[in-house]
Amino acid sequence: MAKPEQTEKPTGKRIHETRQKGQVARSPDIASAAVFLAAVFTLHASMLPTISLVGSTLHGYLDHLRDRHDLNIFSAWGLFAQFGAAFFSLMGILLLTSLVLAIAANVAQFGFLFTLQKLQPRFSVLNPISGFKNRFLSIGVLVGLGKQLLKLAAILLICLPVLIGSLSSFYTVSQTSPHQIVEYMNDLVFGMGWRFGILLLVIGLADFAYERWHLMDSLKMTKQEVKDEHKQYESSPEVRQAVKRRQREAARRRMMAAVPKATVVITNPTHYAVALEWDEIKMEAPVLTAKGADLIAKRIRDIARENKVPVIENAPLARTIYERVDLDSAVPPNLYAAVAQVIAFVYKLKNRTIA
Repeated sequence: MAKPEQTEKPTGKRIHETRQKGQVARSPDIASAAVFLAAVFTLHASMLPTISLVGSTLHGYLDHLRDRHDLNIFSAWGLFAQFGAAFFSLMGILLLTSLVLAIAANVAQFGFLFTLQKLQPRFSVLNPISGFKNRFLSIGVLVGLGKQLLKLAAILLICLPVLIGSLSSFYTVSQTSPHQIVEYMNDLVFGMGWRFGILLLVIGLADFAYERWHLMDSLKMTKQEVKDEHKQYESSPEVRQAVKRRQREAARRRMMAAVPKATVVITNPTHYAVALEWDEIKMEAPVLTAKGADLIAKRIRDIARENKVPVIENAPLARTIYERVDLDSAVPPNLYAAVAQVIAFVYKLKNRTIA
């Protein structure tokens, strides 16, 4: 059970670490119910055909021996092999079906998980005091005892009424042929079996819900533990690098989105490209809205040409602005004259004048 100070739900990191240790919510009763139901339905469907096959094989073999009179150890072994093949086929189907359903029942509860943590020795289990508490005084023991009592009650509530109700039919059936006796017993056992299997499955589902609640409750954290884990996560080098990478990508997207609004793009012409925006009414000086080198410079030039933004080649000015002016900053006064000449040339191309 969680301590009073453990009020916070477990984080995804704690749940993942616990899962890697093999601590997952599971109920063995679900797999047991699946295997039991598989056995009940498989035996019910295959029992009569198998017995009929064995009977016909035995009848034919005995007729064969009566005609030839060659009964010996080899012929007897052949008869045994034929009987064994029929029963082994039935058992093979039963085992294969049970195995598939047992795996499916566990995968449905906690997914695919392979860990060796449960196989590692734990010296804490050698402590007699804690061992006594876990074995006799824990809530899990009471829950397990309750499940066993439920199963016993299920057997009594399901099997006894069916058996008592069938007592009157036992004498009548005993007077019929062996085949009818086997068929009657097969139906009787099947009727009790599938009811008990369904009830066992219901108990297993309830147990799984309890185990899941108990696991989540035991993994609850204090507020300080959540804060410490959050700080540890944020201080991780991998996380910092990922944050910086996302920030760079976001800044690059914003920068590229600003290129179509630029007044002019000044290039090196191949190594550098800077985009300037100028509004003589709203701005005191042109502002650097995008800059880049090599591949980024090429991308800036391409976007500018796609959006009909003038691209002017001025290698010294492009390199100076790229090195000395920060992104989204105004051009310094010592570059006003050079920038003004470029903007004036652009305005001349557009038949405009600088205010």
